[in-house]
Amino acid sequence: MIVSLVAVIMVQAYWINSAFENKEEEFSLAVSQSLQSVSKKVQDLEISNYISAYQQLIDSIGTPDESNFTDVFLFVDNDDDITSNLTSFYAFGILQEDYNISLSDINPEFGNDNLKDFKKVKTTTILSKDKIFNRENRVATSITKLKSVERMSVFDQEIFRSAYLDYSSTIPVHKRIRTDELRLLLEREFRARNILTSYEFGIYNNGLATKVKSNEYIEDQKGSRYETPIFTQDNGQTPYKLVVTFPDRDEFVFSSILSVAGLSIFLTLFILIVSTTAIYQIIRQKNVSEMKSDFINNMSHEFKTPIATINLALDAISNPKTQSKKTKLFNYLKMIREENQRMLSQVENVLMISRLEKSSSPIELSEIDIHNAVQDALRRVDLIIKNQKGSIYLQLDAMQTRFRGNLNHFTNLIVNLLDNAIKYSDGTPKISISTYGVDKMINLKIKDQGIGMDVNTQKHIFEKFFREQSGNIHNVKGHGLGLTYVKKIVELHGGDIKLISKIGEGTTFLISVPIL
Repeated sequence: MIVSLVAVIMVQAYWINSAFENKEEEFSLAVSQSLQSVSKKVQDLEISNYISAYQQLIDSIGTPDESNFTDVFLFVDNDDDITSNLTSFYAFGILQEDYNISLSDINPEFGNDNLKDFKKVKTTTILSKDKIFNRENRVATSITKLKSVERMSVFDQEIFRSAYLDYSSTIPVHKRIRTDELRLLLEREFRARNILTSYEFGIYNNGLATKVKSNEYIEDQKGSRYETPIFTQDNGQTPYKLVVTFPDRDEFVFSSILSVAGLSIFLTLFILIVSTTAIYQIIRQKNVSEMKSDFINNMSHEFKTPIATINLALDAISNPKTQSKKTKLFNYLKMIREENQRMLSQVENVLMISRLEKSSSPIELSEIDIHNAVQDALRRVDLIIKNQKGSIYLQLDAMQTRFRGNLNHFTNLIVNLLDNAIKYSDGTPKISISTYGVDKMINLKIKDQGIGMDVNTQKHIFEKFFREQSGNIHNVKGHGLGLTYVKKIVELHGGDIKLISKIGEGTTFLISVPIL
């Protein structure tokens, strides 16, 4: 059962760990897809906006005349340095070559257009600022250069895109994309893929942070880090990287499997508790079974001796010679009566424990005196003490001795404790009995100088059928019900019993009952 439990726990732990790793991979894949989508959208949006602006210029001039070469783009670097008198002038053009070959001759599906080739032309000029046209004049010049271009096809747009990428690579990244625009695109992509956790982002240029970053972003940002190239050139190279970090990624991933993992952990704990309880009950029942077996053996031994004595006495009485001698006859009859009383006492103890456990109010209580109970108990064990040449020291100091109880049962309680003190004394029994009052309680202390008991024995000493053993052989005869009876009687009197013992130093029982 233990091996099965360990295996179940290991399998559940492996499953939860695998589920967590799978969710981490799903999260990473979703983030990578989101970043790639954002990178593409940012670049497409930038080019689309530029082409759209020039398309409006094309639409405004109507149908242009044909021309073999058209300067399409005119750019001026916006240098904010007022101390410099120089500026960079960029001119990008499209060279159109017509081969006068009809495409329908090659394939009828291509239509009647001629085969044409487009080539990109780029020039860069450094001029003084006083020789540069203003914005209005540059736009007008650009319009006159667009005469050979009608509405652009996809191919034409790619030519524009290639030319614009060359120009845009010279522009600072914070002028190409705003932080709020980037945040909006990221937010949309993450929500579309159910990535609902906090994040920080920034764009790096050759490993250095740029101005495009979220408010809380720092270079040593904690958490998982993801990155993707952005503003890629035609050759696939770019100095820019979009970096996004998720400080609470592990908590978010774990929360996604928390419900199933929580149910799995709960069921595993439930199985563990049930199995542990079952194992405990099995071990407990095994111990109880062993104690019951010991009890039966002890009771059989206790009954065997008086039964054998009674049989011998009856055989002697049956002898005619004994019948003629009245003195021997009376002695044998007395022996039979004593042994019979001994067996009755053993049976009465067993029945008494059973009645006390089954009944909610098994004894009648009245006002009694604790010193009277002590004196009655001493009279019952006086002969045994004298036969073993022992001694009992009394110190009855309690001022208030009256309490509500049952004199017969409380006396039997004291007799049981004294009987144990005598049985488990190593040599001559030396016992002290004292009474005193503390906080409206009467305390009865019975102390011996016997063999004592270890800690493990003290834990079980009040359990039914439990007896201290030396190996598999009992040192002292008994049935293991005496202290169970004592504890039960103390509880029915509303009191408490404490045990203090140490091997080789004796045992002390302290009984407290409430005074009237």
